[in-house]
Amino acid sequence: MTYGNDVENILLTGATGVMGGRLLQELLSATKATIYCLVRAADAAEAKSKIESVLFCYDEERSLKQEADARIVPVLGDVSRSNLGLQRQVWRDLAARIDLALHCAANVNLIASYSRIAPVNVGGSANMVELCLEGKIPLLHTSSFSVIGDKIYEDFTLYEDALDVGQRFPDMDYERSKFESEKLMHAAGQKGLDFIIVRPGNIWGDSRTGRYPLTQTKVKGIYYEAVRAIVETGFTFASDEDFDITPVDYVARASLHLAMNWRAHNHRTFNLVNPKPIDWNTLVEQVRDCGYVIRELSRDNYFDALNQGRMLREGKAYSSVFTDLLSMLGNGDYVRDSGKYDTANTRKSLAG
Repeated sequence: MTYGNDVENILLTGATGVMGGRLLQELLSATKATIYCLVRAADAAEAKSKIESVLFCYDEERSLKQEADARIVPVLGDVSRSNLGLQRQVWRDLAARIDLALHCAANVNLIASYSRIAPVNVGGSANMVELCLEGKIPLLHTSSFSVIGDKIYEDFTLYEDALDVGQRFPDMDYERSKFESEKLMHAAGQKGLDFIIVRPGNIWGDSRTGRYPLTQTKVKGIYYEAVRAIVETGFTFASDEDFDITPVDYVARASLHLAMNWRAHNHRTFNLVNPKPIDWNTLVEQVRDCGYVIRELSRDNYFDALNQGRMLREGKAYSSVFTDLLSMLGNGDYVRDSGKYDTANTRKSLAG
């Protein structure tokens, strides 16, 4: 789909991340807008290099090189800092110029403390809200389906326009930060902010090409780490839990469609998850179909081997983000994920 010229200037945060980079590709392909990308960098050349490293991961043929050179404007700043790290006059000029803001920047480290995550995920959202209120700019805010919190362990459905459903966030600092940032959006809506919230699921590669910035970004995502762990160790355990794979192109296209039609979706929230997820056992079979030898252990044996340092790779005890999280949970404390996510708003808004 191609969008008209009524939106001429777009501010994008998180252009060097998994979702933001793919959204940038969509912006260059489907709009004629000038895209201002907020990037932490020493100078414009470094900022451009960072942006293109992710963009051209998705667009390996560099078919959008000419569009990128003409329409991407790096803005040297930091979403976590007051005024986005910009001089006040630059801030004012940006507020006056931007027609639409797409906020994708986030710290997605699932094992970092809240004090490390909040400056970007909560503080950064507050700073974007301040800019958008000043400039009367509609804002697409990227949250996460993980705002479900500990309700994920219950027979519970998170509806799209629901937020505070009595969930708590024990050892869920990233999830808590996304919950708090959504609360900020609703509070700002009472002050006149036009906003849309999207809650992506576990974002994976492009559904048509498989492309994904594995080396260009610091955090790969917990499900990527899970698959990496079973490939590198050669072991798994049985689980029929849902394994949500949400293709990055779907998330980017859906987000852009909602944002470009923001008046019809103002103050709404959309769960951009896979409505028909496969389960873990099916995923493991698909990995085996790729030629990898994966042995299945009982859950007790798997956790014992992991916690006792007997899960090896190249003769050394194996450790990764995924196995670190498993060790934190411990087999005795294991609780299956049972939560579900309603997508009625999304299906209606993306119909056709």
